[in-house]
Amino acid sequence: MLTASYNFWLVMTSLVIATLDSYVSFSVARHLARSRGTEAFGWLLLGALTMGIGVWSMHFIGMLAFDIGTPLGYDAWLTLLSVAPIVVAAGAVMWMVSHGAMPPWRLLLCGVLLGGGIGAMHYTGMFAMRMDPGIVWNYWRVALSVLFAIAGSTVALGVAMRVTSDRQRTYRATLRWVAATLMGCSIAGMHYLAMSAAEFPFGSWCLSTNSALHGRWLGLIIAIISLCMLLFTLSMAVLRQRIQRRESRMDAALTRAQNALTFQAFHDGLTGLPNRTYLLDTLRQLLKDSREPIAVLFVDLDGFKAINDSFGHHAGDEFLRSVAHALRASVRERDIVARFGGDEFVLVLRAYRNTDNLNAICQQVLDLVSRPVVVAGHTVTVSPSIGVAVAPADGEDADTLMRNADTAMYTVKELGKSGFRFFERSMHTLARERLTLSQELREALHLGAIDVHYQPQNDLRTGKLAGLEALARWNHPTRGMISPTIFVPIAERAGLVAALDAHVLQTVIEHLKCWKARGFEPPYVAINLSPQELREPMFADNVHETVVFNGIDPARIRFEITESTAMHNPEVTLRQLRQLRQKGFLLSIDDFGTGYSSLSYLRQLPTGTVKIDQSFIQGSSLNREDREITEAIVALSKKLHLETVAEGVESEAQATWLKEIGCDVAQGFFFARPMEKNELLRHLGVVDITDQVPC
Repeated sequence: MLTASYNFWLVMTSLVIATLDSYVSFSVARHLARSRGTEAFGWLLLGALTMGIGVWSMHFIGMLAFDIGTPLGYDAWLTLLSVAPIVVAAGAVMWMVSHGAMPPWRLLLCGVLLGGGIGAMHYTGMFAMRMDPGIVWNYWRVALSVLFAIAGSTVALGVAMRVTSDRQRTYRATLRWVAATLMGCSIAGMHYLAMSAAEFPFGSWCLSTNSALHGRWLGLIIAIISLCMLLFTLSMAVLRQRIQRRESRMDAALTRAQNALTFQAFHDGLTGLPNRTYLLDTLRQLLKDSREPIAVLFVDLDGFKAINDSFGHHAGDEFLRSVAHALRASVRERDIVARFGGDEFVLVLRAYRNTDNLNAICQQVLDLVSRPVVVAGHTVTVSPSIGVAVAPADGEDADTLMRNADTAMYTVKELGKSGFRFFERSMHTLARERLTLSQELREALHLGAIDVHYQPQNDLRTGKLAGLEALARWNHPTRGMISPTIFVPIAERAGLVAALDAHVLQTVIEHLKCWKARGFEPPYVAINLSPQELREPMFADNVHETVVFNGIDPARIRFEITESTAMHNPEVTLRQLRQLRQKGFLLSIDDFGTGYSSLSYLRQLPTGTVKIDQSFIQGSSLNREDREITEAIVALSKKLHLETVAEGVESEAQATWLKEIGCDVAQGFFFARPMEKNELLRHLGVVDITDQVPC
């Protein structure tokens, strides 16, 4: 037998080509799995040709490394035919790998196909040499070479299948190179095992030496074909990979944008909580699917408006975020906390077990939200009003539950705020009553049926009349006298405050005009001024024009604004108040000490009077803190050269104490109750009690 030898560098070249070919083929298979239709067919064809030509190239470069001391050549047709088995096998394997899962039996089938294709290609190429006498084969080694190709292909494919998109990029690249190296080694190993199975008798002569495919020409042709095919395929794979990455980035950006839009559509931008839309949709679904008890808590923040007005919207936003955090912390993860709008929040509790547990949760929510919070450098608190409705007792659909929880919440407000109440059927009567009163109040304002009563304000030093306060009174034709504590909140909720204040102002002007004609001109009449009126750009001009037209001195009217009103939109408020003061009207800060006023800002206001809230006066007899606060307000006002008016004086002891601490003016039941205009004139002695008053 002839002795064979190998060119080491050509052997290594064949191994490198087999490995590179495997790597490129695996890359093509990855793109094939992500493609559909015509594009998928193109990748399948390209991948099969790349794998086939790569194995074919490796075989013939390996044959160039083989030397038995006699010239070798290859039959052109058999050489070209030898590439067919591996191309077909590679195409079949790529199709199977890219379609569906790869259980062990399918992986083994792919290994058999690919290993068999490699073996068929090799032995067909060997027959292309047409040796005479023929090659003597060691069939055990032939079988071993084919089994080696099958085993190596199976292992390499198994490793390649572990390259998934959820792995890190470096890990995926490393695993792909490992699979390619294993595949390259199995191709090269099969080749050289098969070559060891072939024995060439002495005197063997290659009958294909006259073919064009021999020697250097064969090496050059194979090298060029293989290199061009690998470069082309690799370029296509890299280009496609870049396109896919760009598409993936665009898809990811689009997905993020869609997720952001979805989040914005169903969540509140300020607090990050679910919004009204999400709440109602989820509640409807829960009521439809769930068999467990569900409770709805409607939470309203009493006192939030004062924070917003006093410190600005930024502080209000910060406070709302802290409330949202407190609400989320007060319930379980499975429960829903949503911002319903403004300063209203809704909690949906699932499987709350029993009423006692629900009571405990409500109390926990109340305690957490009521805690002091530092915003804009100030410690502030609110008093939450919580209405509770449970399903199915209080409603079997979302709208009914929400409406009943809202009704219970407003009942808490009417009973003094800061608490929680469970919905009761009787509350519907109260809700309908509020709606009816709202409609009747609107009609009364339209008809001018709201009366104005006056309460005298007395100078504590002289005992003489210092001025009057105008107070709205509603004498209902069937219900009788309705307390301001009832109809004023209704006016606020119905948006009728501005209309109510405008009616009071017009009535006061008419009364002042009438009184002036009878020779009576009170020092001033104090009238409440609402934030809505201050938002009107022409308010100061219009009021001044009306007053002057009726022959009234603007100094006869004192506008009272609360601390929260004064702090609302400070620039606009300050500009309006300065205009009013320039036109001769008097100004007073009402309910001083109950808000969150900035003294530095109050000093800028063109006001000459501070009105001490009646809660401090009425609590002064029993509460030391109320007395100290009142004394501090009076002392501060004197420092700022402001007049002080105390309201709610009900006893001689209170009046004496106020006089002693230096308070200037007082009003209250101790001096006189609010009275209608004719009774006022008789009380003041302007007309005789038997006289008919023409006003």
